[in-house]
Amino acid sequence: MRHLATRELFDYWDRLRGERSAPERSDIDLGAIRNLLADLFMLEVDNGHHFPFVMSGSRVNAFFCGEQKGRAFLDLWRGRDQQNIAAALLTVIDAACPVIACAEARPEGYAKADLEILLLPLRHNGYAQARILGLMTAAKKPTWLGLLAVEAMVLRSLRAIEDGALMGGAFDAQFPEPQRPDPPELRSHLRVIPGGR
Repeated sequence: MRHLATRELFDYWDRLRGERSAPERSDIDLGAIRNLLADLFMLEVDNGHHFPFVMSGSRVNAFFCGEQKGRAFLDLWRGRDQQNIAAALLTVIDAACPVIACAEARPEGYAKADLEILLLPLRHNGYAQARILGLMTAAKKPTWLGLLAVEAMVLRSLRAIEDGALMGGAFDAQFPEPQRPDPPELRSHLRVIPGGR
């Protein structure tokens, strides 16, 4: 956990749960974490596993230039990252295991914002697999925040958290920058494009 806000929310959540696998939604006192509200969000665990937003803070909304309530969390990610995020969210609810993601976000043609995203399980009305509490913080506030919408976030890493420490294992993965193909070779008036048969 690189950001103080991430550690603060994790410690608050950890205190609330005590000996339980996760605290109840009703245990959360938003006044106690009011300095985190702009970066906070909550997801519903739906039957289709699209994980729609139940609520989203003002800074979360600013990244996408609009209210996120009702929008599927998976829709914030590019295609190949959606499966990894879905698997992480299912781990959060099935194993009551917090997960932390590192990602980047940017509007087309602008500087990226490095994000840290904390995902925590919550019980709701006695059901263990009901809600996910999240926090999305940027290392530095981008100049375009609230003016231009991020089209899709890019996943850089996923890590499980056990007893307050980052753990290796299934989610200890780094996602490298996609490789750009070599430019086509020019031979006289022909363009040679490398590739398989």
